[in-house]
Amino acid sequence: MTKQGITAKPLHLCMVALTAYPVLAGRSDYRLVGGAQVQQVMIARALVEAGVRVSLICLDFGQPAIEVIDGIEVHRCFAPGAGVPGLRFFHPRMSGLFAAMKRINADVYYQRCSGMTTGLVAAWARMAGKPSIYAGASDLDFQPGPPNLTGAKDRFAFNRGLAAVSAVVLQNPRQQELLRQHHGREGVLIPSCYNPGKKGGELATSPGQHGEVLWVGMIRPVKRPDRFLQLARALPHLRFRMIGGALGETGAVNEYFERIKAEADDLPNVSFMGFVPFADADQFFDQAALLVNTSDHEGFPNTFLQAWARGVPCVAMFDTGSRLNGSPPYALVADDAALLAKIMELMSDASIYANFSDRAFLYFKQEHSPEQAAARYIQLLLSLCDKTAGAVAAST
Repeated sequence: MTKQGITAKPLHLCMVALTAYPVLAGRSDYRLVGGAQVQQVMIARALVEAGVRVSLICLDFGQPAIEVIDGIEVHRCFAPGAGVPGLRFFHPRMSGLFAAMKRINADVYYQRCSGMTTGLVAAWARMAGKPSIYAGASDLDFQPGPPNLTGAKDRFAFNRGLAAVSAVVLQNPRQQELLRQHHGREGVLIPSCYNPGKKGGELATSPGQHGEVLWVGMIRPVKRPDRFLQLARALPHLRFRMIGGALGETGAVNEYFERIKAEADDLPNVSFMGFVPFADADQFFDQAALLVNTSDHEGFPNTFLQAWARGVPCVAMFDTGSRLNGSPPYALVADDAALLAKIMELMSDASIYANFSDRAFLYFKQEHSPEQAAARYIQLLLSLCDKTAGAVAAST
């Protein structure tokens, strides 16, 4: 019996989250970690707390074949980079993933982040007669292409998988529109969640010199960290902190990281920290006055939730679709000039700051608690299981 008393047998969800193990285990030796991995771990923990059995399929980072962390069963798959180039798609990637999915034998299979894995998960689930879920990680996932995938094989497999999954989970209303417009199907909106633990529940301090202007994200061109450095140059009397690692160890993306780092190091009012594990980065929200997001595209940033849970106002140039009494619970601006003006206003006007702080805190409690996310996911899982059972009954 689940803690909600919904089912006589606990639901069993398998999350194919290949790179989520370092977040779940609190490891800092693997730096290819972003918001998608953090959100998968948050959802898994919330569902376990709600009485759902959760299994994770992760890459081989040297952990045991099967390990239980926070009540989550972690099943080791193939190692990163394993196999012979040209053949490793078939073995160990496809063969290893299919073997793990079969061994786990869950009620529903879930996967997040666009790519080849989406197609593989959807294909195995369909062959096994199991329902599957794709969860969007960015608005770009649902645009034509999608543009965040450069390989033709990845794009083909992802689009086939997106069409084949039983349900698509979306982070914001914009993703609903894109999915309907470009893929001709409906999705299920389930807002992201965050558990602040003992760190949340208290509103932020007053603005101005009493806190930092914070930026957290992967150092990638689409995240526009250069905008944040422009702000620091324009506001030398404020303190800025930048946290984020490179997407890879070599290549153009790493060169971009080194350029941003060099520019940040030249600014006396910027503290550039590079990669910081999620568990360690969380503390910097306690000393932040503002969170600034400079991205051109996002899904729903986990950093918003980390800030809102503390009543730290956010400023951004993209619309998550979040609304409290008809208005965004954060400062939504249209361009670079408005971004600068809003930061100056929030850091100098205590009444405006307090209004955004209160709105952020209230909206988080209403919409983004782990309990809210778990309840919505359980409703979806039960619906998918009922449909599958009905289809099986009709065919016999």
